[in-house]
Amino acid sequence: MEFLKPIPNHIIEQLKVNCSQRSIYYSTTFANEIIENLANYQLAIIGVCDDRLHSNFTGSAKAADAIRLEFYQLIKHRNDLQIIDLGNIIPGNTISDTYFALKQTIATLLKQKVLCLIIGASEDFIYQQYAAYEETHFNMNVFIADARVALKYDDNNELQSGYLSRIIAHPKNYLFNIAHIGHQSYFVEPESYDAFENMNFDMLRLGLFRNKIQDIEPFCRNADMMAINMSAIKAADAHGQNSPSANGFTGEEACQLARYAGMSDDLKSFGIYNVNPSHDLNNLTSQLSAQMLWYFIDGFNNRKSEYPNKDSNDFMVYYTSIQSTYDITFYKNKMSDRWWMEVPYPKNRNEQEGSFMVPCNYSDYEIALTDEIPDRWIKAFQKLA
Repeated sequence: MEFLKPIPNHIIEQLKVNCSQRSIYYSTTFANEIIENLANYQLAIIGVCDDRLHSNFTGSAKAADAIRLEFYQLIKHRNDLQIIDLGNIIPGNTISDTYFALKQTIATLLKQKVLCLIIGASEDFIYQQYAAYEETHFNMNVFIADARVALKYDDNNELQSGYLSRIIAHPKNYLFNIAHIGHQSYFVEPESYDAFENMNFDMLRLGLFRNKIQDIEPFCRNADMMAINMSAIKAADAHGQNSPSANGFTGEEACQLARYAGMSDDLKSFGIYNVNPSHDLNNLTSQLSAQMLWYFIDGFNNRKSEYPNKDSNDFMVYYTSIQSTYDITFYKNKMSDRWWMEVPYPKNRNEQEGSFMVPCNYSDYEIALTDEIPDRWIKAFQKLA
């Protein structure tokens, strides 16, 4: 692929010395100058080595190879996948050139139906991950884990705008939902809450998931892309990042998030952003990033290909009536215990018939039993209107 260069030889030589025969290194294909058929692979790894947008990003350009040195030493999974490491995006003459290169590379992988894993980029590249979907997707579901909400918009310099504001303002409107998870309230302006509320997006603070990380899974289940900003993880567990905070998800929770992402049947790209080896201690942040990738692949190996169907013997179907106005049907998979609920298309949408399936959990069913409409249902219905 024209925008990529293979992993440096000195990294390959280190891996040959450090990796055992049972490691992921020996079950991965490393791209050379020619890639004959991308469609033969299930997962592709891409590094981004450009940290020029902000001075506090300096050092992130080394993150992709630092993560690789940790990742490929990990023991390979029981089920072999076809994984290719495509190397690193070649930095362009300007950072805008690098943005274009990443977008085009991800877009190519989407068209080839190869899931893309992005490592080493600073947070501004999250927008390019989203923009790559513009020719292949509609009703796009975006999952973001970040301690802050990047909604600031700079009228004078679009590149300096927050990546979320650029996603929302993207010229081609294919965005359906943003699930923003793990923000810390003291970093977030009140206007950001108002903006998310007005757009019926999901904005869920860190404290909601303390000791309840499993409640995040429904938000991951229908995501088309997922990006984890390492600022969402507390500095004690990930010191090598660009915006450390005393609070955040633990390393174990971050790995669980990555596993949930891998299990999502709809997910086509997954990125870990803002790792900075120049701030790291004993490579612990690179190690955590590598372990997150390992858990993502573990989740990928456990994809269920579930979709609710009244006629399927795999699902229990539960009917509720809310305020004598709305009938909400819930589905529970007998094997996985995962829940969905039906949201009907509004009657004024003549082009659509039937209903829209929204991932949920048992607590949404409990709310419906009290004659209340779950917030998740309301937001989906309003977005479909």
